[in-house]
Amino acid sequence: MAVTATPQMGDTRLEVMAAEFDFILPRNYIYAQAPLAVVPQGGVISGTGNGYSSLRIPSFHRLLPAVSTRSEISDIAPVQLADSAVTINPSLYGNAVQLSYKVQHESAIDLFQIAGKLVAENASESVDYIARSVAIAGAAFEYGNGTARTAVSTAGKLTPGILFNAAGFLASAPKLDGGMNQPTIGGGIAAIMRNALVADLSENSSIILLGQYRDAAPETVLMGEVGSHVSGIRLIVSDNAKIFQGGGTTVVGLPSSGSLKLAAEQGATTIFVESSVSSAGTLSYMTLGTPETSANGEQTNVEAIYVDAGSTNIQVRGGAPNGGLIYAYSSGAALTANSQVHAVVFMGADALLKVHDTDSGPNPKLLLPQNDGLLEQFDALSWRWFGGFGRKAENRLYRAEVGSERQVLGM
Repeated sequence: MAVTATPQMGDTRLEVMAAEFDFILPRNYIYAQAPLAVVPQGGVISGTGNGYSSLRIPSFHRLLPAVSTRSEISDIAPVQLADSAVTINPSLYGNAVQLSYKVQHESAIDLFQIAGKLVAENASESVDYIARSVAIAGAAFEYGNGTARTAVSTAGKLTPGILFNAAGFLASAPKLDGGMNQPTIGGGIAAIMRNALVADLSENSSIILLGQYRDAAPETVLMGEVGSHVSGIRLIVSDNAKIFQGGGTTVVGLPSSGSLKLAAEQGATTIFVESSVSSAGTLSYMTLGTPETSANGEQTNVEAIYVDAGSTNIQVRGGAPNGGLIYAYSSGAALTANSQVHAVVFMGADALLKVHDTDSGPNPKLLLPQNDGLLEQFDALSWRWFGGFGRKAENRLYRAEVGSERQVLGM
């Protein structure tokens, strides 16, 4: 069964993986990529042994304007070229699932096909996770309200003004769709966000006011449509856009903190807490796991849950396929009631750099299934990718950390 399914599974899952990865990270807006075996213009590869340890990608500065008159009898002094470099250290990433002969033959469904799909999805999600960690760690950002992430609340929503701030900051950065001469302030810039923020924009009084003076616009706004561009900025809605779970201010009226009394398994729909959650905490969103209050990069084992009912035994709804928890948690894991903080990343062309080896390629590589064991009783499905990401320059990305009127379940 497994052997006959392998060729078809491999081809199909490769296509699924590539499509998902390109959807999560639209390559034209997100990164310029270069394989390790091909040196980009001006790039310098430093190697160890027969491989490569890092890739140094320089950016050359413009020459200052020459406004002084020159002598007709003596030569001029040449000026030095100035450059700045980004060094990316690629690493090996991968994952694998192993299925036993017994499990496969006793299952009522084809577990090999299911495992193949899950491994392919994991490959695309993992590399996107790595890229997203680099993108959201840029030095240029603003908060929707307050002076810290922990002060962001639902009052600090995404507004057209924040979009204009990002466009102004990125005004001199490389653009898409026609270069620097854009008809609008945000032309050639992409903003990656969750759909909850699009709803906030749809309710913004400025958007509604503009909509009243366009043909068929009032109906469009009421349906949640704000257009694919706002002042030229292209809105890319993705369920993979970053949310700092529990990173904002404490929600008034909900329990401020607690912890798990017992460990919770992945997929659990009931959790046991040390202190009873009052009635104010039911039918509301809470954060399970350590809140993301300081790290700029990604963090696992933290998610938003919906508390259905309960006291010390809490019925919860999560983002897992069965409606339970996405992650497993040990006893003592934090249960808090803090606002979610959305990271909206703005960027133009050449904002992120991506390097990869020629074997794995720009996207993760699904490896041929491995049949192992003295009885050949184990089938392993796996993926591998060798590469890395880096920010081209800190003036090519801008991040807005905002609240939202809607909580997003899961991660």
